[in-house]
Amino acid sequence: MVRRRQFPEHARVGRGAQRVRRRRTTGWWAAATVAAVIALAALGWLGWQASLKITGGTPAVTDPSAPGYVAEVEPTPVDLIAVEDSAGGLAGALIVVGEPDGSGGMVIPTSSRLFVPPTETSPQLELGQVYTAGGLDALRDRLGRGVGFGFTSADAVTAADTVALSGLAGPVEVDNFENLSPAPLFTDPPIDPADAPISYRSGNLTIDGSNIVDYLSIVGRGETVDNRSLRQQQVWEVLLTALAGKSVAGTGGALGSVIAELLAGEYVFEQLPTVTIPQPESIFVITVPDAATLPSFTARTIAAPISAFPGQRPRTRILNGTVDPAATAPLGPKVVESGGLVASVGNAESFDVPLTRVEWVAPAAEPMARRLAEELGVEAGPATVAPTLADVIVVVGGGAG
Repeated sequence: MVRRRQFPEHARVGRGAQRVRRRRTTGWWAAATVAAVIALAALGWLGWQASLKITGGTPAVTDPSAPGYVAEVEPTPVDLIAVEDSAGGLAGALIVVGEPDGSGGMVIPTSSRLFVPPTETSPQLELGQVYTAGGLDALRDRLGRGVGFGFTSADAVTAADTVALSGLAGPVEVDNFENLSPAPLFTDPPIDPADAPISYRSGNLTIDGSNIVDYLSIVGRGETVDNRSLRQQQVWEVLLTALAGKSVAGTGGALGSVIAELLAGEYVFEQLPTVTIPQPESIFVITVPDAATLPSFTARTIAAPISAFPGQRPRTRILNGTVDPAATAPLGPKVVESGGLVASVGNAESFDVPLTRVEWVAPAAEPMARRLAEELGVEAGPATVAPTLADVIVVVGGGAG
């Protein structure tokens, strides 16, 4: 059984993705669809030919090499998969960033014990608590707010689906990091660690359909959130390896379809940046998304993210006002790291713009525009022209500003 939520406001053509490698910065802008490459080649946007899908131009200007040409950018597909435990709760989540050609991508395992920030109507909660209280839609909303980007689709995958995939893969071996006990860490009276029952001992462990859901779901006594995420990652890594060459798409619901696309190309695993925060007047700590490093992480891994809610990421239009066709190449990641999204790209009304400028159209986008301007070493100011579907405009000129 699969419960899927599509979000028309962030619709995409097919399940695309970007080929992402560890510690890569600008290499992820290379080889979109043939049509996009042809269009962009005329402009020479060498860096962006990677993972941006470009959809046509304005009705008035259809020549990509002409002044005034503007084309919309389709968002990078980012799927959220809720992996359920045997009781229908959240065992963990997978964030899957796709490739433009529908093959390969990036997998980011996310622990159900990760805390997400509070909202006006809800306190700070673990993702597992969010899922139990509000289901898939609540998980998509709260995690998107916590990580700073949205998801183009969301799916819930049952324990039976996970077991079916495991059965297709056959038994796999993992290196269990530490003894895993289901006993609570704090009890009254306290449990002596030597007396705590152990469900899975450290060392080599065989995972198959009989224990995969339990192993993914168990919260080890004293196990950190990051260790649990890494443990789950290892399961998915060996499972994908075992499924290579097999017909996966018809097994495991939406997760099987995603795995089939990952196996069709290159894929990697990444860990979401997190930080552990001590709780006031308490011995407890919580693990939350790391707001300090998430902007650069997102810029490195998602070429064209979407907003988790309206206005989260100001829509940015990037225009080339120079004769250098590659002048706009470095701008995309800088926009994303500054908190925006690349909504459209194109040419200024002329190719002799003397200085680069950053302008905000929407007053709410001013902070993001100023961050971007500071990164570029230029000034930011209010826009003199207010195009639709843009909150911030960047015009690249021949000088810094």
